[in-house]
Amino acid sequence: MSKPQSSSPAGPETAPPETPETPELWEVPSSRMRLKTLGRVAPAMVVMLACVGLSYLPGLEWARPWTSEDPIPFWNLLGRPFEGEAARAKEDRAKEVDDFARDALAQGDPEPVIRDEPDPVVLDVGDALPEYVAQPGDDDPVAQPLELFTGHELDGFFANLARADGAVEGAHARVLHWGDSAIGLDGIPGAIRARMQARFGDAGHGFHLVEPANTSYRHRQVDFEHNEGWVSCFIIRKCKDDGRYGLGGLTSWSSGGAKSSFAPNPKRSSDRVSHFEVAYLAGPKGGNFTVKVDDGENVVVETRAEVAEDRWYAVDVEDGHHEFTVRAAGGGKVRLYGVTMDRAAPGVEWDSLALVGAFTNRLRAYDQDHLRAQLEHREADLAVFMFGGNDMIRKSMSQADYEAEYREVLQLIKGAKPDMACLIMTPLDHGDRKGVRIVSLPVVPMLVAAQRNVAEAEGCAFFDTYAAMGGEGSAGRWYNHSPRLIGGDLSHATSKGHVVIGEMFYRGLLQQYIAYRKREG
Repeated sequence: MSKPQSSSPAGPETAPPETPETPELWEVPSSRMRLKTLGRVAPAMVVMLACVGLSYLPGLEWARPWTSEDPIPFWNLLGRPFEGEAARAKEDRAKEVDDFARDALAQGDPEPVIRDEPDPVVLDVGDALPEYVAQPGDDDPVAQPLELFTGHELDGFFANLARADGAVEGAHARVLHWGDSAIGLDGIPGAIRARMQARFGDAGHGFHLVEPANTSYRHRQVDFEHNEGWVSCFIIRKCKDDGRYGLGGLTSWSSGGAKSSFAPNPKRSSDRVSHFEVAYLAGPKGGNFTVKVDDGENVVVETRAEVAEDRWYAVDVEDGHHEFTVRAAGGGKVRLYGVTMDRAAPGVEWDSLALVGAFTNRLRAYDQDHLRAQLEHREADLAVFMFGGNDMIRKSMSQADYEAEYREVLQLIKGAKPDMACLIMTPLDHGDRKGVRIVSLPVVPMLVAAQRNVAEAEGCAFFDTYAAMGGEGSAGRWYNHSPRLIGGDLSHATSKGHVVIGEMFYRGLLQQYIAYRKREG
C-alpha cells in the first residue's frame, strides 16, 4: 500500500515563526506594563500639578489656568493673548490693585498721633500757614488719584488740615462722611480716620447716634451700649415732617427710662476723650435728660422751650478714658440726635454717618435751616458722600434723572454751609454671577459717570472707587482675592476690603494735600 501524499509543496522543513516580544496593538497590556507606563507619566503629572498650584501664590496670577472671569480653563494661553491691548491693560491694572492691597493689609492698624496741650503753636487769623514738613509715607504710591476739576475744590479744607498738621492751637479738620451701607460698620470711614489721625493728629472719634438705626450701625472704636427704651425715626423713611434728623439722619426720643452710654474702645482707638456733647431738640413739650461721666453725679438737662430749636449740652473732662451716659428722665418727651466724642488737641475728626438702605435722594428730607444749625455748630470743613449702591435697583432711573437728584442733594447741603468743601466717592463695583463667572452690573459705570458729572458741576472733588478697585470685573477679582476683599453678595466690602479702600482714598487725598502745600509755599 502506498503512503498518502502530502499536499505541501516539496522542500526543506521550516521552523514555526517566533512569537513577538511586544503584544499586538489590540491586546490589553499586562499590569506590569501599566505600572511601567504610569511610572513614566506620573512624575510629569506631579510637576504639572505643582506648577498649576504655584500659580495661585501671590504675584503669579498671570499664570493661573483658570479664574472666575475665564470662559474656559487655560484661557490665558488659548484666548487672552489674542484679546488685544485693552485686555492686557486690564490684567496689568488688576495686578497693580492686587499688589497695593497686599501692601495696605501688611501695614496693620496705624497708631494715632497724640498731641498734648502744653506747647501748642499759636497763630492769629490771617497768619501764614505753618511750614510743610514731609512725614514718612507722604510719597507712598497712589493707587487712584483724587480728581480736582479746578484744582481748588478742597483749598478751604486743606488750609485747616495744614493748621492741624502744624499743631496750631485749636485746629480741628472736621469731616462729615455720609453714605449708604458701603460705609456701614464704620468700615471705610474708620479706615480713613485711622490713617488721617496717624498722620495729622487725633482730635477724637466724633459723632455717634444714641440708638443704632439698624444692625449695620456699629463703630468698632467706640464701646457703646443702649437699652430698648428709645423710639426712633430714620431719614430713609421720611417719617418726620419737620425734617429734623440730626447729622446722623436719625432722631430718637423717650418720655423716660431710655439710656445710652459711650466710651472710646481702649484697644481700637487712642482711648482718649476730653469733650462730650449731646445734640437735642428743645421745645414746648420737652422733658428732661441726665448726663453722667464715669461714676460721677447725674446732671439734669431741661429741654423745655417756648419754640422748637436745636441745642447742645457739652461736658469737658480731663483728656483720657471716660464713659459718658445719657438717660431720659421724664417730665415730658426728650428728643436727641446724637453724641460727639472729641479732644481739644489739634488733629482730624472723621464723622461716620451711615444711612444704611438709603437712596441718594433721601438726603433731600432734611430741613435746610435745621441742617444749617447742625453744620455750623459742628464747624465741618468737608462733606464726603458715598451713595449709589441702593440706587442700582431703580431700573427705570436714567442717568439724567439721577444727576438731577444728586445735584439737588448737594445744593441743599452746600446751601446750608456754603464754605464747606464737598467730595463724592463713587459706589463699589457690584457683581453678578453668570454661571461660573462674576461680571460687573452694567449700571455701575453709568452711576460713576453721573457722579463725576455732578461733582464737576457742583464744585466737588471726586474719587472713583470703582476705578480704584480695578474697574469692570473687579467685584469678581476682589471676591477671589486671598484674603477676600468683597463679600458673598458681591456688593459690600469685607473688613479687609474696607482697609484697602480706606488706604486708596487716604493716599489720593494726601497727594492732593501735599500738592496744595507746595503750591501755597
